[in-house]
Amino acid sequence: MAIAPLMSSADSNPKVGAGTAATSGTSAEDLMNNFMTLLVAQMQNQDPTNPMDNNQLTTQLAQFNTASGVQQLNSTLNSVGTLVTSMQQMNAAEWVGRSVLVEGTSVVDTSADTEASQSFAFALPDSDADTVNVTLTDKEGNAYQASLQNVKAGTHSYTLADLHDFQPSAPPEGTYTVSCSASNNSGDAPDIVALKKASVESVSFSASGALLQLGIDGTATLGNVYEIE
Repeated sequence: MAIAPLMSSADSNPKVGAGTAATSGTSAEDLMNNFMTLLVAQMQNQDPTNPMDNNQLTTQLAQFNTASGVQQLNSTLNSVGTLVTSMQQMNAAEWVGRSVLVEGTSVVDTSADTEASQSFAFALPDSDADTVNVTLTDKEGNAYQASLQNVKAGTHSYTLADLHDFQPSAPPEGTYTVSCSASNNSGDAPDIVALKKASVESVSFSASGALLQLGIDGTATLGNVYEIE
């Protein structure tokens, strides 16, 4: 005997609801309670000569148990996600006063003796590069180029002291913007991302996560940070 639709059985049978009333909720727990209430009513009123099909009953019970388990799992994952986000935000607060590398153009000053004034950085996110060409350009548009050889994938920081044999000549003292390009002997050009150093002045929080305040360098999310120094 196939099980008739349970809700229609409850509607057509005046005895349903004589015990526990069915609820109108849509959660897995409410649906399970409704199912059990209607099932008991149907069993009480079934035809003894044509009883309910046990296989169909077992299948329906398994489906409800699965739905309940999925709902509980989703609830647990949501709670874990909220906890992880809160921990990330609290950890980000410890970055205040530290330097980070984010996507952007580095500016160097060849007349300054400090390492910070002569440093630049870039990232090779996907693959190694046989050659990375580094170009210094002044405000008049004059360009001076040097190269780095056999650079591995990852994030790299350098200073002007790491560059040699500038073409067409060594750059005179002054301020320059830094640009980089990568190439391999096979002819392909690996992806390269120019990075700049910025100082974290403060951290703000929102529903989407922590936002690093970088002063004149703008803002950055945690996902925009390539390296913390």
